[in-house]
Amino acid sequence: MKRITLRIKQPPALRIDARTLLPGTLAALNEGEIERVPLWHGTERIVLADLFEVSVQTTSDCGPCVVFEGDMRRFDRVGCSMEAGAILVEGGAGDLVGAQMRAGEIVVRGSSGSFAACEMTGGRIEIGGNCGNFAAAALPGSMDGMRGGTLVVRGDAGERLGDRMRRGTALVFGNAGAFAASRMVAGTIGIAGSVGGHLAYGMQRGSLLLPGVRALPGTNRFVENRADVDVFWRLITRSLAREGGAFGELAQQAPLRFVGDVTVDGKGELLFAR
Repeated sequence: MKRITLRIKQPPALRIDARTLLPGTLAALNEGEIERVPLWHGTERIVLADLFEVSVQTTSDCGPCVVFEGDMRRFDRVGCSMEAGAILVEGGAGDLVGAQMRAGEIVVRGSSGSFAACEMTGGRIEIGGNCGNFAAAALPGSMDGMRGGTLVVRGDAGERLGDRMRRGTALVFGNAGAFAASRMVAGTIGIAGSVGGHLAYGMQRGSLLLPGVRALPGTNRFVENRADVDVFWRLITRSLAREGGAFGELAQQAPLRFVGDVTVDGKGELLFAR
């Protein structure tokens, strides 16, 4: 299949909507056609070659791949609604990375903006640095957040991580801001570092693992539950162990479980490693 490398000539003055630069879409075009793919720079209609140098290679990989080289922080919706293939961003990226993604893989070597993996239903996104607010959450005005797939953030996450999340797995190796797992309906969130205020506010169901937190932050919205969760703990820790770091060591520790948010009759769970 094709490996398409897009090397930025210089960062654009205005933000660019990059939702059309998908592996499946670009792989069906030749190099000249790729260079003429239209983009909008403010109210000005430009073509891809105005911003990127294009290189196309045929590889033995099983699927198409798009590689972005350069500063992509002003490019939003990278991998939005992606259904196949792979995207590699060698630097940082803008907002809405992998929004509404259905399948495939996105790797961002640097940091990303807000709304990464929002309403994602399948595939995998890995961010090597930090991500902004509302990762794995819902788009403004929507009731459904992340509904499948995997998000891995090697750095820190902003506020409202997993807001209204309904399915899937979101792991943060650093810290998370306020309102992590707010209004969560289902799925799994893991935060290896510290957490901000209003943790799991309005949580209904789902699992929030906090291997870096040794005690429940001051709140009366969750109560300790001493039910036997050994089988569940073995299964979930085995699943997360492949990501390594703090999540690779959970199986050797015993869980401490709290249930809530009781103010909304929630049955979500906070799991601490003792």
